Amino acid sequence: MKKSYILPLLLGLAVTVTSCEDFLTEQPEHQLTIDNAARDYTGAKNLVNGIYGRYIANSNLGGEIYGKWHDMAGLWNYNSTMLNMAYTQTNNNTSATWKSWYDVVNASNVAITGVSNLADNFYPSVDAKNALLAEARFFRGYAYLHLMWGFTHWFSTADSPYGLLYRDMPSELSNLMVERISVGDSYQKVIDDLEFAISYLADYDNPRHVSKQFAQAMLAKLYLYRGWDGDYAKSLDLVNTIFKDAPAKFKMEPVLADLYENAWDSNELLFGRYLGDGSGFSWSEFTYSYGLYYNKEFGEITHEWIKEDPRYAVTFGEARSPETWQEERKDDIPVKLYHRGRVEGLNDKYTSYNFRYAELYIMKAELLALTNPSDISGALAELNKMRATYTDPVLPAITGVSTHEQLMDEIFKEYVVTLIMENESPWFAAVRIEHEGRPWIYTLKPDVNFSTNQYCWPIPDDEIKAHSNKIDQNPGLE
Repeated sequence: MKKSYILPLLLGLAVTVTSCEDFLTEQPEHQLTIDNAARDYTGAKNLVNGIYGRYIANSNLGGEIYGKWHDMAGLWNYNSTMLNMAYTQTNNNTSATWKSWYDVVNASNVAITGVSNLADNFYPSVDAKNALLAEARFFRGYAYLHLMWGFTHWFSTADSPYGLLYRDMPSELSNLMVERISVGDSYQKVIDDLEFAISYLADYDNPRHVSKQFAQAMLAKLYLYRGWDGDYAKSLDLVNTIFKDAPAKFKMEPVLADLYENAWDSNELLFGRYLGDGSGFSWSEFTYSYGLYYNKEFGEITHEWIKEDPRYAVTFGEARSPETWQEERKDDIPVKLYHRGRVEGLNDKYTSYNFRYAELYIMKAELLALTNPSDISGALAELNKMRATYTDPVLPAITGVSTHEQLMDEIFKEYVVTLIMENESPWFAAVRIEHEGRPWIYTLKPDVNFSTNQYCWPIPDDEIKAHSNKIDQNPGLE
């Protein structure tokens, strides 16, 4: 029979391929590894620290996945399959993304199991144990949230059957053949993990570790993107809580260039992919350190907005080719993420900006506009507060907004100009915020025919075929 491959474990420990017969008669080898690794508090911490390593090691979980979503929105033109939403079960380039997020899920489940199984008396306190569990459960919820956004009908009603393939235990032969759960159940699994993380994670200290505020921010995004009854009020409450309770060190960088030069050391960044202190940082961010040079074509509307904004002088500029053999330089490169490229800037700080302080203002502006549409000035004030924090460059206040549609257009524009290519937010704004009665995505790519079924990717062909139980593919993506 076909052998099943158990996902790699943490701490550099090998996992062997196990046959069904072996599994029925022997304790799974990875379970022995968990027990050996989590013998004391240090071992438990190592299991949790290993999740960060698993997340960082997967190079397609940074700029690459954000690039795909920008293509889908019509904001960037790099991958024609993504731009045209032409992906199917057998024609897509998202299989590595699927596997990478499930690697993070499995690493999280390994840590949760190991930390939970270690008796309380091995920890300095029960709070210390819960703090480790909170980190692990945050990462599991975070990974599953991205799997929802990428591979499920995240945009459907709760009873939709096209939810997650969900596991809450380390992968082994007995739990590989799981069914898809509903969209509603999928969301609840993620919410449960994020709420546990909010309860027990420490406050923000640096962008290299997850924090209570990052968990709050991701839960706020979940509610904003989902948009069910009551979700916008919940999201707004979380955003206000971050503004009110976050440590003072989490704040805007008034000099914009400092944000991108400091990268994972910037106190405006709530969380980013910290690539470590080794050499060759660029190799973990191919899209940023290479792709942005050869594929700098942004949508016409996008590029116009970016070029007319004072931040353009900081975020775009001249840079050298990322190839050693190609002695050329180009202008109009998004240097905020490309930096100097793979030749001149091999060890520049290439990081993703999973969430930063500026986005709080934009989210609050949108959430105020959604929960109190008549208060145009109140929502607009949040955008202008954010813009007023910059001293270099100085941004003028947004004026001339007198209707709700004009306000929503300005909010969408701010998502794009502020966060272009940094995270997933511009994509979700493009399918959520309306312009002339339809989501902005229709204006951004008017020549592409698509339906909401294409707001997600197909489950990879290999995954479908590997299951002895039938898994229904996302409709229209067979």
